[in-house]
Amino acid sequence: MQRQYEYFAIVDSVHPSPEEPAAMCRRWVDDDGQVHEEAFLITLTWMPSTMLTVARPGRVHRVDAAAADRFEQNLRDRAPRGETEDVRYTYLAWVDGESTQDDPTGLLRTWPAPRGIEREQRYTPGSGWDTSYVRDDWHRGRYDGRFDRIDQETAEQIIQMWEQRRAEQG
Repeated sequence: MQRQYEYFAIVDSVHPSPEEPAAMCRRWVDDDGQVHEEAFLITLTWMPSTMLTVARPGRVHRVDAAAADRFEQNLRDRAPRGETEDVRYTYLAWVDGESTQDDPTGLLRTWPAPRGIEREQRYTPGSGWDTSYVRDDWHRGRYDGRFDRIDQETAEQIIQMWEQRRAEQG
């Protein structure tokens, strides 16, 4: 079954117009009736997000798919070349202590950047992907555990679980 999306523009004082919003979100319902929310991020991908749920009243405007397409294209046009397009991420579950690969202590993604440097980001519920140096710190003995390679689908499932937990905890 093909997903049916509802799109929402989120405005703020710097981007007060739904035609040029601060953020673009979408909502869809899976086959089990679970509602999913995603935001289109600077990484040029739709990722799970609670941005729509936590937006202040009056900041959310329902828009059509064409408006979402324009927002996506605008971000793509402004993206630094060679940094974010055609990125092949490797996802890692950071497992230590009582955590498991399905519910790890942390979730990382890495990718090769220009000049052979490998970049890393850690996912934080409510904030998304941020630059991190967890593996560097791990190599220096500051952290325990291991890093298990997982696929993108598993990473997205973990993110969804964490965002759901965060939403339930308020």
